[in-house]
Amino acid sequence: MTSSVYLGRQPILDRRGRTYAFELLYRDSSDNSAFFADPDDATRRVIEAAMLEWGFDRLIGDRLGFINAAGGLLHTGLLSILPAGRTIVEVLEGVVLDDAMVQVIREAHATGLRFALDDVVDLDREGLTEVAPLIDVVKLDVLGIPPLDLASTVERSRAMFPNALLLAEKVEDPAKYAECMELGFDLFQGYFFAKPETLERSGRPNNVSTAILLLAEVTRPDVDIDRIEGLISADPSLAYSILRLVNSSSFGLNSRVQSIRHAIVMVGFVQVRQLAVLLTMAKNSRAISDEIIVLAAVRAQMAGQLAGTSGLAGGAFTTGLLSVIDTVFATPMDELLTGLPLPTDVRDALLEGSGPLGALMDIVYAFERADMDELESLRPGEADVIREHYAKSVAWAENVRAELLSN
Repeated sequence: MTSSVYLGRQPILDRRGRTYAFELLYRDSSDNSAFFADPDDATRRVIEAAMLEWGFDRLIGDRLGFINAAGGLLHTGLLSILPAGRTIVEVLEGVVLDDAMVQVIREAHATGLRFALDDVVDLDREGLTEVAPLIDVVKLDVLGIPPLDLASTVERSRAMFPNALLLAEKVEDPAKYAECMELGFDLFQGYFFAKPETLERSGRPNNVSTAILLLAEVTRPDVDIDRIEGLISADPSLAYSILRLVNSSSFGLNSRVQSIRHAIVMVGFVQVRQLAVLLTMAKNSRAISDEIIVLAAVRAQMAGQLAGTSGLAGGAFTTGLLSVIDTVFATPMDELLTGLPLPTDVRDALLEGSGPLGALMDIVYAFERADMDELESLRPGEADVIREHYAKSVAWAENVRAELLSN
């Protein structure tokens, strides 16, 4: 089952009328419209479409790509996935340029990302002086600035941002274009030149066979770091999703993770393997419900916490994840596990509910059923601890949903 994916693209021209860059815009249909409640989510979708559906190079050729970013997304580190040196991140007008935000922009700028200020009408905005050395393009809203103030705003902008290009945004007619040329703008964008075109293509279909093969490789007991890195990196969608999740608040890292190998170093080999399993299933659950993946994440986290330091934590997490695999792939559990080189204890727990891992899952299932008598018989006197494990597991699973599954 596939659905259409949309993306807006509008050219940005230089003083000679040549295409300097393209701004990539969120679109939700073919009628060149964009309705969204969350600007961060809109940018995530633009990045997904640009990187995974079309390919960044195919969209912009040898030009630059402008992408909007609200405050929440700037803090996640997700923008580090974009091609450094070829991307200009537009800091939206509503972003508060406090010390923390300026530091985020400074760190990203040091990695090669370039920044623009979007929809500028007020040069007295707090934080502009501090962020000025990091800005490569200033987009002045020539419709929003009073006509009598436009010349002085251009002059002040040149003084405040001496190293930045000035872009005349929302140029709507020949007269305004002529005025902006006279004022010395470097770049131009607006309906006078071209309205955004809406690009459309079919979303990538799910391939269950490929997903099962990937799961089989990822879950091999003898798989090493190089193999995991190669498997994940070969699937751009999976690699992108893992980097996005690792860079989210769920992991609380102080630095941005920029590659799969970096992710393995920062959060651990086992956790990256587990995320690969979770996300591979998530890609194939869209036709069912993201609740299935949330359930898998809750079970995995809860089983891992119940295992504690017993040495069963890794197997418990994997067992919890795979406990929904038959629903995700609409295939009997025994058939699916035949193709997966799982440890015997994980296989026994999934197929027969036996062994120490099966016992842990019995606790998880009893809690799901709210069977307090069963819980007491399985873990006497630990009801409060189990509730705490469950609460932490739900919080983690909801973070996964927020970062990867909500559309």
